[in-house]
Formats: sequence, structure tokens, C-alpha cells
Amino acid sequence: MVVEAGPQHRAHQAQRAAERLSRVVVEGLDEGVIVTDGDLRPINWNPSALRILGLSEARLQAHNFGARGAGLGGQLESPLAAALRDGTARHATYERIAPDGHAQWLTLTVRPTGDRVGEHARLVCTFADVTARVVADRDLREQRDRAQRFLDVASTLVVVLDPDGIVQLINRQGCELLGFQERELLGRDWFDAVVPTTERLDSRRAFHRVVSRVDTPGETLETFVQTREGESRKISWRNAVLLDDGGRVTAVLRAGEDITARDRAEAQIAFLAYHDRLTGLPNRALLEEQLKRAAARVRRGTTSLALLYFDLDNFKLVNDSLGHAAGDAVLLGTAERVSELTRSGDVLARQGGDEFLLLLHCGDGEDPRAAAQVTGERIAEALEVPFELSDAVFHVGASIGVALMPEHADDPETLLKYADSAMYQAKRSGRGTVAFYEPDGQDDARTRLLVTSRLRRAIAEDELLLHYQPIVRVETGELIAVEALVRWQDPEQGLVPPGLFIPVAEDTGLIDALGQWVVEAVCAQAARWRDEGFTPQIGFNLSPRQLRRPDLVELIAAAIDAHALPREQFTAELTESAVLSDEHRHTSLLEELREAGLKVAIDDFGAGHSSLGRLRALAVDTLKVDRSFLAGVPEDPTAGAIVAAVLSLADALGMNAVVEGVETDAQLAFLREHSCALAQGFLLGRPVPPDEVPRP
Repeated sequence: MVVEAGPQHRAHQAQRAAERLSRVVVEGLDEGVIVTDGDLRPINWNPSALRILGLSEARLQAHNFGARGAGLGGQLESPLAAALRDGTARHATYERIAPDGHAQWLTLTVRPTGDRVGEHARLVCTFADVTARVVADRDLREQRDRAQRFLDVASTLVVVLDPDGIVQLINRQGCELLGFQERELLGRDWFDAVVPTTERLDSRRAFHRVVSRVDTPGETLETFVQTREGESRKISWRNAVLLDDGGRVTAVLRAGEDITARDRAEAQIAFLAYHDRLTGLPNRALLEEQLKRAAARVRRGTTSLALLYFDLDNFKLVNDSLGHAAGDAVLLGTAERVSELTRSGDVLARQGGDEFLLLLHCGDGEDPRAAAQVTGERIAEALEVPFELSDAVFHVGASIGVALMPEHADDPETLLKYADSAMYQAKRSGRGTVAFYEPDGQDDARTRLLVTSRLRRAIAEDELLLHYQPIVRVETGELIAVEALVRWQDPEQGLVPPGLFIPVAEDTGLIDALGQWVVEAVCAQAARWRDEGFTPQIGFNLSPRQLRRPDLVELIAAAIDAHALPREQFTAELTESAVLSDEHRHTSLLEELREAGLKVAIDDFGAGHSSLGRLRALAVDTLKVDRSFLAGVPEDPTAGAIVAAVLSLADALGMNAVVEGVETDAQLAFLREHSCALAQGFLLGRPVPPDEVPRP
């Protein structure tokens, strides 16, 4: 007879089944489970607890977790006691020394069971061995800290962004550049935080092209950032993408170089290709371009032109008595005074030295002669006002020549030539005179003929002589080289500076004989110095007309060899504008000079056309930086950046750099600070006769 179990029996069986199931589940857990009584003695546990703790059942059963130093780690008692006291769950991660002597990290969760045995509650402790994870996290932190230390000493801005542009890491250099604390940027959107509003959209698009692998990560990318103070800085970035195991981009590492100063310097150098460094006026090159366009309009009969060519009558006196700084002040004052007199559309340019050009555009119905006369008289009147310099008052004045198109000339070259001729006519007429070009030009021709005759006699009768200006090592002041400068000791006029007779020699063809005399005289002096045990590097200038001689290199080499001198002791100096006036021919000439064993230098670099793109192809040993670049140093930061940029350019091209025009101790200190090797100027040594050249 079968007796059906009652409800109480079935409930008891279900409870036993649930307990068996719970036991199976607990025993199968990877986590350790220990149940304690109210005295914190273990009364039940699973196999994982023994495995994790490294204890036998007997040793575990003998433990009392309520006693300090019970063997499971002193930190265990605190969460157990707290859970027992408050009746709430507790969590902890702590380190213990395992039975094998190694450090072990455990995570512990303690929960009261909610029932009681006698007067004491029971606790369930679950724990897991997380040693591997803790060690890995610690190693990762150490690696990150080590990487951060490396990044903090890097000279470049380094930032790590996630694929959405959120800052994950930024180094100290980046924080200092941007003016933020690290905590102020971490977790923020990079583009919202530091990119100018006007640049934000383009910068974000460029970044996402890198993230999406559209753009090659290694390519250089230039963008702007904005510092906390609102200053815009230009950064040249190189990006590297970080990928996970599936090839997905997890982050972008960006290394950036602040190129703001370099970019401004390059822009300034490009500006100087068509502008005068000292006054900021257009230079001869830009005026010629303007003149060509204006001449085309004249040919169409829609306008006429007047070109005023003027120089300062007593400028040499200012330079000789007060120095070049005072002369520069006069040139700046001249530019300012004349600029105030010009109309919109007129072009005022500095030709060079103390010479200026003013191009007047005259429309229909306007008399170009009358306009030029009025403007010329206003210029003369403005420049008659004395200049006050160094507690001295100088009356400078100007001689103004005028040529008209189409009345006098129908092409730009002729117009420039006739304006130049008219200026000499004005000089002969007296200071402050405005002279229009006279078509016969007889007076000017006679003057040039007289100078030509006297100069020809000077060459034949040995009235010429050489002075030598030292080129020294900036760091030590040691004389490294000298530059030979020709002078004319005229019996009637005294010592004539080259600026007065070299142009005549160029125009008349006497420059060939004059140049050959210089080469012969330089070689003879070098031989005398050699016999005295003095063998400096010697530079001499070659004029544009000389460069057209097919036998120039042969003649120079023959003169050097005749004195049994080493050719590498000599440096041929050519102006930048002369070299680039006929690039193909003169590039070949430079190569011939180098092949003959001579050194080659570009003189007055930067004073003419911008030649950065073509300079790489020229066979040049030395760049002689034009003195106008150094004039504003160190007061003008832009001038300093330009000098530094040219020095870097020479270094990058493997050339020597000689900075000309050093006149103050502050300029010399600036060159030392920027590792300039060689320099030349009145502070370091004026041109002197051969026997006064300082010996090492």
C-alpha cells in the first residue's frame, strides 16, 4: 500500500534538493567561499577557498578570523568585524603573504546571512585571487609613469587622443605651451579646448581623416592651436595611430613642433624678396614689376607715368660722422616723410643705399610733368627739414631726377635709365633741385667721360689700393679671413669710396680691368703675407659684368698660380642679385670656380630677390648675410627670428654663414647665443691697409 507524501514532506524534500544544488554550485565556483559562525570561526567552505588560500581543511578549520594575525592577513579582520557589527555587506581588496612566501592579492566580500545560531549571526565570505590583475595594473601604471616621464622631458608637444578627439594624455611641454594644467585638459575634447574657432572644423576633419585611415598617419600636418591667453600658435604635427588586435584605431598619438617663429620668419623673408628690410618700402624688384604693368596701360593710351629718382645729398656725412645706425635713422625718416606725400596708387621704393624711386600714375587729363614737379618740390621741401640725431642737427636734402612715359621713354628699362640720368643732372644743379631728363644728355655724358678718363688713369698709374676688413670667429674673436675692398686714392679728390666709381666702371666696361687689378693685387699681398707666416682666407668681390667673361675663372686661377698660392685660400664673393640675374650661366660659373679650387660666397644675401628655392642647387660655400638683417637685433624679435632662420638655413644647406654689419655688443651677444660661427662689422674691425690687419 503506497502512502502519498504530505505537503510537509514534499517541502522538506524540495529544501534538501535545493541545498544539494546550492552545495554543488558553491563547490564548483572558482571563487573561494567560507561561512563563519558568529565567533568568526569557519564552519563551511568550498574547495576553491582551500586552493586560493593554500590551506588544508584542518588548518582552515583551526583558524579563528576574529583573532589578529590568524594567518589570512591582518587586513581580513576589519571587514568581517564590521559586517558582523553592522549587519551590512563589506568589500575589500588586500594583500597577504601566501604559505609559499609570495605576495597575494585578494578581493573579499562579506555578507551576513541574516539568520542566527544561538545568539550569533553567520557570515558568508567570498574571495578571489586577483594577484595577476593587480600586478598587471601596477606594471601598466609603472610603464605609463615611465612613459610620462619620457614625454615630459621631450622638446615637442605630445598628446594622445581617442578616436573622438578626447585627450587621454598630454606631456609637460604641451601644457606649458598651451598654458593649461594637465588635469584641465585630460578628458576634454581637444578641438573645443585648444583649437581656434575659425580653425576648428578643418582641424577636426583632418584628424578624422587620420582616424579613418584616409590620410597617411606619418605625413606632416600643420594646424593652429590657441593658448589659454588667446595667443595663436602654429604647430607642425606628425600623427601615429594606435591599433587593437582587430586592427581598429584606439587612439592617435600626435607629436607637434611649434613652428610659429619659423613660419613668421619665413613669411618675413618672403616679404623681403620684394621689400626693403630697413624701411619696409617696396624694393627695386617690386617697383620694376609695378612699372611693367603700368607701362602696358600707357601703351594702351589710358594713362601716363612719371618716375622720380632721388638720393640724399649729404647722407655720406651722416654715416661717416655718426655711424650706420644714424644713417639708418635718416633713411627711415626719409621714407616716413616722403610716404606722407604720396597718393593712393603711387609706389615709393628704396633702390638701395640712400636712393629712392617714386612712381606716379597719372590719369587722363592730368599733366605728368606738372604732377612730378609739384611732388618733387614737396619731397625736396620735406627733406630740407633738418634731422636731429645724437644731439646733432643734419641738413640732408635731396637731388630729384624725373623721367616721363611716354614723353621720354616707352619702356620701363629706358625710363629707369633716364630718371637716373636726370638725378645726376639735378645734383649738378644744386641741392634740393628737381631736374627733368634732358634728351641730349650731353652734360651727363661729359661727366661720365671725365670720371672714366680719370679712372682709366688711376688703373694705369697705380692709384688704386686695397683695404682689408677682418672676418672673425664670434666665440673667440679670432681672425679667420679678410675681405679685400678696393679704394681709389685720387691725387685731386683724395680717397674715393667705391660707391662713386664702381658704377661708372660697370657702365663703361672698365670693371674688367679694375677687377683683374684687384685679383692681381690680392694675390701679391697674399704672397707677402705668406712669407711673413700669415695665411688668412681672403675674399674678393666679382662684379656682375665680370661674371659675363668666359675666361674669368682661367684669369683668376692663373693669377693665383703665378704666386704659387693655394687656390683654396681664396673666396670669390658674388652678390645674390648678380648670381640670380642669369641663373643658368652663373650656376655654371659657380661650379667652374669650385672646380678650380676656389671657395664661393654669396654676398649681401637677402638684400635682393628671395632665392631660397634656387639656393640649394648653387655651388656655394658661404652665405654672407646682408647687414640690414642685423640692424634691428636684438630689440626687434622679428629681426632676430630672421637672422636665426638664415643661420639655420645655411646650416641645413651645409654652408658657412658670415653675418655682416656687427656694430654693437648686443648684436655680437645675440650671434653668440644663436651659435653664429663667423661675423664681420665695424665692432669687429674696420677696413684697414694690409700692414694694419691684426695677426692671430
